[in-house]
Amino acid sequence: MMRLLLISLWLGMSLLMSCKKETENYKSKGAEYFPLRIGAERLYQYDSVHYSRLLNNTRVYRYLIKEFVKDTFTDQSGNLAYRLEQFVSKDTGRSYQFYDLIAVNVNAFGVQRIEDNRRNMVLSFPIRNLKVWYPFSYWNDSFNTFIKYQYSAVDKPFDNGYISNAEAVYVKQQYDSTFIFVREAREVYGKAQGLLYRKKRDIDLQDLQKPDGYDLTWQLIQYFP
Repeated sequence: MMRLLLISLWLGMSLLMSCKKETENYKSKGAEYFPLRIGAERLYQYDSVHYSRLLNNTRVYRYLIKEFVKDTFTDQSGNLAYRLEQFVSKDTGRSYQFYDLIAVNVNAFGVQRIEDNRRNMVLSFPIRNLKVWYPFSYWNDSFNTFIKYQYSAVDKPFDNGYISNAEAVYVKQQYDSTFIFVREAREVYGKAQGLLYRKKRDIDLQDLQKPDGYDLTWQLIQYFP
């Protein structure tokens, strides 16, 4: 009887240690790529080019976007969430206006970002090279159920001339380009820094003289942890 009791206690302790180790692995292989400390500030350079075949013109925009981790709150599911506020400057930093509000939730499965009223699993835990996940299928978002993300590189150096990071994670969100269409979306996250780079392109090149669509880039240029 005593032997059975000891075995049961040993199995229980082993299971507890296993669960604890798994939780620690999630934290050590994921959350550090999306740090969320209240008061942290990021400054992004936003560049975009918009092509209009209808208007026969090309418009170029260059903005600065400041992002602040402002506060925490309890979301509708009862989970801890962080509120990120973004402000845009169209005059090279002399003045800023409110731009966007983003909610972020981090759990054992990954990082969820609520943006444009849609919940998106931007990072899936644990992070490993070539891993594939469906960022919207977790939340029954039928509009984008079949979109898939993939880690194209893990702990690879990143340098954009402003910010460098020796351990960055590269996420391929979309790439189905052809000779007449360019559709691309990808992001890069740096350890202890968060989102370093974002690229989105959707361009119709059926008429090379008059392309139609957009090409936008976010680049982190300053980070205050």
